[in-house]
Amino acid sequence: MKTLIVSAVDLHGSPQGERLRLENIVRGAEALGPTELWQPRVVGQPFTRLARLVKFKSLYMARHVYSEDCPQRPYDLVIAFQLRMAPYALKCRAPIHILDLTDSLGLFRTRLKTFHTGILRQIMLWGVDELEIFWSGQYSEAWVSGWQDQQWLSHHGLSAVLVPNAVREKILLAPGNARELLFVANMAYLPNRLGLQHFLAHIWPTLVDEGYILHVAGPGTERIHARGVMAHGFVNDLRALYIQAGICISPVELGTGTQNKILEALGYGRPVITGPLAWKALPSTVQPVVAVATTSREWLQQLTLLQDPTTYGLRANRGFEAVELNGFPVTRRLQQLRF
Repeated sequence: MKTLIVSAVDLHGSPQGERLRLENIVRGAEALGPTELWQPRVVGQPFTRLARLVKFKSLYMARHVYSEDCPQRPYDLVIAFQLRMAPYALKCRAPIHILDLTDSLGLFRTRLKTFHTGILRQIMLWGVDELEIFWSGQYSEAWVSGWQDQQWLSHHGLSAVLVPNAVREKILLAPGNARELLFVANMAYLPNRLGLQHFLAHIWPTLVDEGYILHVAGPGTERIHARGVMAHGFVNDLRALYIQAGICISPVELGTGTQNKILEALGYGRPVITGPLAWKALPSTVQPVVAVATTSREWLQQLTLLQDPTTYGLRANRGFEAVELNGFPVTRRLQQLRF
């Protein structure tokens, strides 16, 4: 099987969010045959953007305009990575075209409205629901990473296929210090900022009084200042922090899809505690191995349980077994298709 993946994102850079998803797709396709990754050239003329705005009636689709000079070789399969690539991947010849939405932008916009935040993003994503439905209908099938995104699109008449996220490596590390917590996140992503702000304001004071330490790592975290918090900023290799900190947290409630950092922590053998909405978004195979807490008292209870080495070891091993390596979910789905 010969596959072409059309993406504005490349595989170079920090392994976060969309890049991890792209890696999942590339590895999955490579397992079945030759795979090419094509990045369309950005076209920056204002009149071209204006024409796109008029054509698609969407600021999102007009924000970045790309050339349509796709490779002319025939392929068995073409995959468009995320909605913005939908018009371009269809220009490439193949009997099967797949649109990987990753997460539903329509669901994300609705959550922004619910939380009364991200006004500029709401404006940018105006009408994106209709775009997702329209472009998905032009493809052989559409993929999403989370069951909530699948459910949302189903309510809008689209039967998207659930192809879950996975991790780039699995290493069962020795137990870390269960008094030290780790939150890995890019602060440029609004849900991460809001989640950490709420956690530090309403949960953390109780935990730091009990002697816990919180490590925060990722772009923008160097600006975090709070008692008992060690801010590392961007870290090229997170392995040392995963080795040191015994428990990972993810107090993110606003975003859509599965939080990749939850899966990454489990893949390193680290027990994870998260909030109820983030927990709900996890795959059904992962939910049983992740603890959930809402109030400061519940967070403290969950942390206290993990101070017991037997409980810690059980949670670590169950979490490690629950996650898959990048590529496997995609290969499994592609094998189900007929070429």
